[in-house]
Amino acid sequence: MLNADLLISLVTLALAAVVYLQTRDLSRLGGVFVNYVLVAMTALAILVLIKGFVKPEKITFFKSTVERNNVAVGILFLGLYLVLLPLIGFLPASYLFYFVFNLYLGDDRLSLRSVLLSVVLTAVVVTGFYLIFHHFLEVPLPEGRWLMA
Repeated sequence: MLNADLLISLVTLALAAVVYLQTRDLSRLGGVFVNYVLVAMTALAILVLIKGFVKPEKITFFKSTVERNNVAVGILFLGLYLVLLPLIGFLPASYLFYFVFNLYLGDDRLSLRSVLLSVVLTAVVVTGFYLIFHHFLEVPLPEGRWLMA
């Protein structure tokens, strides 16, 4: 049994530190969103850290092998996405990641209905995020080294 509060708060603080160090060169509007999220993330992580010392919550991660494998596959998908992001750019990598992850999380993974629903959701969600972050917030998104001439 692990102290989940301590583990999650420390991982969140580490993630916040990495994001902070990697996003200092964003545009003015792009940095505003990231900075607000970092402040909220850090504050909540500190509250959970304090709770971890005062009233810890002990839990067992991964009650079954299937659960552990699903998390491992999800982390693998995310790792591949992060590798592909600078190589092929935000849009192609995000379309691919969201589509595959959506299919993986679905109950009937390869049915025609599931595939069509994943295509529609992928198009709407990824395109929406692109329009908001690229055009409205002016966040520079990876263009991809392989696709640039």
